[in-house]
Amino acid sequence: MKYFILSLSIFLLYSCSKQEQVTDTKKIIFNEEANPDFFNTLTCKFIPLETNDSCLFNDIKEIQIVDNKIYIIDNKRSKLLVFDISGKFITQIGNLGNGPGEYLTPSNFNIDKEKQTITIADVGQSKLLYYDLNNYQYIKSQKAFYFSNCSWLPDGNIAWAIENGYDSGKRDPHYVKITDSNLNTVNLLYPTDFKPEYLMVAGSFFYTFNQNCYLNLPFIPTIYKVTSQKITPVYELDFGKQKFASMEWLKREAEKNYYGTISKTEYISTQTVKETDDYICVVYYAQGLNAYIGFYNKKNGESIKLKGSDFAKHTNLYGLSQVKDTYNNYFLFSMLACTLKTYKSSLPELQPIIKDIKEDDNPVICLLKFN
Repeated sequence: MKYFILSLSIFLLYSCSKQEQVTDTKKIIFNEEANPDFFNTLTCKFIPLETNDSCLFNDIKEIQIVDNKIYIIDNKRSKLLVFDISGKFITQIGNLGNGPGEYLTPSNFNIDKEKQTITIADVGQSKLLYYDLNNYQYIKSQKAFYFSNCSWLPDGNIAWAIENGYDSGKRDPHYVKITDSNLNTVNLLYPTDFKPEYLMVAGSFFYTFNQNCYLNLPFIPTIYKVTSQKITPVYELDFGKQKFASMEWLKREAEKNYYGTISKTEYISTQTVKETDDYICVVYYAQGLNAYIGFYNKKNGESIKLKGSDFAKHTNLYGLSQVKDTYNNYFLFSMLACTLKTYKSSLPELQPIIKDIKEDDNPVICLLKFN
């Protein structure tokens, strides 16, 4: 399980499945030129996260806001932290290590309100760790298998993904494995066309929307809905002149050194996708490590696509990193404290935050949506 995780700030900046066809997908076209009027309906809220010795971290890897609590996996120190909705630190769940209730490299987590549990997926030890959602005490763990990301499905099963694929025993590895809650294999989905040794990843392979699970592989433009029985293509991303590499090129040129090869080309190297009721947001990298951001209005088809640095100039939102999640129809981003202090946005809502924040403080959560 080897992959390169991108965590650059935005401002610094084909294949289809053998099981499914993409003829019924909706093409999501991101316009080359941004219409300035698009930003007139932009609404933002900000949550500065408390900084102290118990919760100091660099940037957000994974985030969920549930019942007015903010759950965050630290991108560098790999801790799961809990804050209240105002940003005040509450506690850390579990500890780093390889003992009972300890994790090494949490990739993501799942909150089950019905069972009142929070489950951490630890890629470092290939296991799931369960904690009580009320007092955050450790309950149990389950030994799993190698994985890069996982996602919990509405029927209680779990979808797992790994770039090299899961072997069925017939020399036909698949990108996605479905298991039941006891981690017994239920299904294998999406036979692999391309098996990179290293992979560029800007976020999770999965995202959820309206309790459904979607697959977002970094090297293809197609977004799939995942169930226990099948994957179904739903969107095909189109960024105009910026293209994804063909599967033939990937297998010929980039299978052994994906990041080192594709980062020297004009191709799109990786992307991460999030979705709300009204919009789709994509943050992607092309022409090396140049960051771009796009928004697509699902109701009228209007869209924008522009460099991360240009987005910052249009919005006065400097220091955004990749889109992390969604909440109440907002997209969640993190804003680095050092960048806020350097660029000093003129947005009135940010002025008191910029005044009080220190360069080495925790990030500020930005909630962003278009009305």
